[in-house]
Parts: sequence; C-alpha cells; structure tokens
Amino acid sequence: MKPCRIVNVVACVPVYFWGIVEAGYGLMQVLGWRVSHHPLFALTGHFNNPGPFGGFIACAMAVAVGWLMRFPVEQGMTARVPGMTNLKRGMRVLAWVTLGMGMLVLPASMSRAGWLALAVALAIEALRMPQVREWTRKHRWMIPMGSIGVLALLAGMFLLKKESALGRLHIWRMEFRAIAARPWIGAGPGMGPWAYGEAQEAFFREHLETTSPAVVRVAGCPEYAFNEFLGIGMEYGVPGVLLSVLLMVASIVVLSKARSPFSAGLTAWAVFACASYPLSVPQLRILGAGFLVVAMVAGILQVRSWRVGILPVAAAVLLVGGMMRFPVEPGMTKQEPGMTALRSGMTEREDFRAVYAQGYALHQAGRYEESTALLERGARMSCDPMFEIIMGKNAEALGENARAEAFYEKAHYMVPSRLYPLVRLMRLQIRTGRNQEALQTAQRIAAMPVNERHAGMVRLRKETLSSLDSLKNMAQ
Repeated sequence: MKPCRIVNVVACVPVYFWGIVEAGYGLMQVLGWRVSHHPLFALTGHFNNPGPFGGFIACAMAVAVGWLMRFPVEQGMTARVPGMTNLKRGMRVLAWVTLGMGMLVLPASMSRAGWLALAVALAIEALRMPQVREWTRKHRWMIPMGSIGVLALLAGMFLLKKESALGRLHIWRMEFRAIAARPWIGAGPGMGPWAYGEAQEAFFREHLETTSPAVVRVAGCPEYAFNEFLGIGMEYGVPGVLLSVLLMVASIVVLSKARSPFSAGLTAWAVFACASYPLSVPQLRILGAGFLVVAMVAGILQVRSWRVGILPVAAAVLLVGGMMRFPVEPGMTKQEPGMTALRSGMTEREDFRAVYAQGYALHQAGRYEESTALLERGARMSCDPMFEIIMGKNAEALGENARAEAFYEKAHYMVPSRLYPLVRLMRLQIRTGRNQEALQTAQRIAAMPVNERHAGMVRLRKETLSSLDSLKNMAQ
C-alpha cells in the first residue's frame, strides 16, 4: 500500500465517523429527540447555529464524494494485497453513509454557504475526471446552458434570504474598504473589528443620504468577518490575504496530485470560508487544520513532486511568521502608536463583552474617566457603537459636551439604523438649550425606519415624536 494511500485511509475514517455522528445528531434534533443549541433554529448539530453546521456537513460530504470519485469499484486498492478488498469495501460503505446522512440534513440547515461550498467542490472533482471532460468537449452547447442554470441558482439563493444576503455583501464591501485604508500592514492583530467599524463610519458619513434604505437597515456591527480571507486582510493587510490564499491553493494542488479525497474537502472548506467564519468555530477550525496537515504530509511523501509538495509548508511558515511580526501587545499597531494597548492575554472575540461590562459598571459607579479609559480599550476589539455611546455619557457627566456629541455622532454613523445614538444627541442638545439643532436631530430620527417588534426602538420613537412636537411649538 502506498504511503499516501495509508494517509488517506487513516485520515478519512475519523472524518467519516465525525460527519455521520453530527448528521445523526442533527437528524434527531429535526425529529424532536434532541434539543437545538439555538432557540430560533431546530437544527444545529453540536454547533451554536445551523450555518457552521451546514459548512461542516458540506466538507465531510465533499471528502466522501472525493473518495468515491477517485477510488471507484473497478480501481481503488489492489486486491493482490491480503485484506485490501475488505478495507476497500469498508471505506466505500463509510463514504456512502456519510454522503447519505449529509443529504438528509444539509438542505435543512439552510446554509447557503455550505450548499455553495459542496457544489463547487463537486464540480471541480467532476471536471478532473477524463470522461467528464471528454463529454463536455463533445457537448459544448451545454456550457452556456449550464452557466445560465448556475446564475439562476445563485439568484435563487440570494432571494431565499435576501436581507441576509444584502448584509453579507455590505460586510464584504466594508472589509474591502478597511483593507484599502491600510493595505500593506493592516490594522494589527485583533484589530479587525475596529478597522471594520472605522470603515463603516467613514462610508456612511459620506454616503448615508445616497445609500439604499435596505442596506442601511442591514448594516450592523458583525462579530465575525464572514470571509476569513478578508478578515485576515483587515488585520494583516494584502500580504496576509495573498499568503492565506497561497496556502489554500498550494494545499489543494498537493492533495490533488496525491489523488487524495481531501482536496475536495479542503476546496469546500475554502469556499465556505469565503462567506462564513470557520476559524471562529472550534469544529471547523480543527477540520481545516487536519486538511492542511494531510496536505503537508502528502507533500512530503510525494518525492517526485517535492517542489509542489513544499508549497503549503512554505506558505504556512510565511503566513504564521507574518502574523507574528508585531512585537507589541495585542491590539496595538505600529502605524498608530498612540492607541491604548490591550491587556496581555486578552482575545478580541472572548473578552470585548467583559471589557464593556466592566466599563459600564465603572460608569454606573460614577468613575467616568476610568470607565472611558477601559471602554477605549474595548472599542479596539469591537465595532459595536455601544462603547462610543457610554463614552459619550461619561463625557456628558464630566461636562465635556462637545466630546460627548462627537461620540454620539460617531456611534450613529457606525450603525446608522440605530435610534439610540441620535436620541442621546437630541437629549444633549435640548439640555444645553440648542433647540434648533435638537429639532433637526429629532427630524432625522423621525425619518428613520423602526422595527415595530423591537420594544426599545418603539419607545425611543415615541419619545422622539413627543420631543419633536414640543420643539416645533417652541420654534413657533
């Protein structure tokens, strides 16, 4: 048995079993035998929501299909080696079970990124087969028809959850702007959410009046990048994007040359990473790391193509080395040395909520300067405008009205669909006797759409309309 084939067998078995277990658990959730991990969705598997679950199932299914395509019945492991026939049968059974279980739950996950990831991986695997390429050459007229079908499916996926799709497109647009603002070295480790917030604030300051209301409504403060490559780009610049893409492409090429089914799995993982956040999900992070390890092992074992095999190793070394180039504390960048450094050991996605809670507690205790110092640190880990709002309230309490107004304006442009920043600004303007400015702010709030199911927004809208009537009477 060839060494690469041994690696494939040893690595595929746990992926198959893991995929079968996850799919089985998800199926039990659909049947009501197990409880979902998210109150709004019936199917999540062992994940927090169905999106990453669908991505995981898609990757496991891609590996299974890759095995079935690369090692069909008439080929596969040679029967001349004792015991190989039974092993071949066992692997095919596991692959078919993984594929069948995945087909039962993947559609119900409603993970469009997962569907797309599996479709792209299967299309690439099919085009590698000589008979498929030959059939395509003989039926060229199918190419334009297939292209139309693909576009129709993509449009259907967009319309299936239109608001979510618009939000995803807006997030990518802001991430491109954040990368363009610091193209060579990025914002720094852990500073991606802050860079996103700065980019979105600058965008809406310039284009709020001309932006579609639908886009304004979906613009929020995402915790994840929803594109791992762009997320790396925000923190490490264009070199980080190029190195991460090189790592993926080189690993897929090596796995393909090794005739490994993991080339399909890694392709699905990479496509899913373009529209989701697998590096923030432990199961998908482990799965992706496993795919890369198999690629590196396969590259080392392929002596004949060692130049190709060394590519993923070199890309991984360069990527990790590039991410370790910042000798300062996490959250502080070289290009902006005045930023407050984050406490050693803190991670942006685990601790920004704790920083906000501590800062808000200090605000309630009347320790406004300490609160602002802590909230400034937390704002470097998040794009949530609530940090700016509480800092504005601190500035108000200290009598720094101009600074408070600047905080409220910034919070408004960071997420322009929220009423609260402008309500705080209106209250400040009324309290300081600037009734004409308060009237204009109240009119801005009154023109904003309100989600009637959101009790807080409805209450703020009523307060604003009441203040608007009073301000109009005073103006007369």
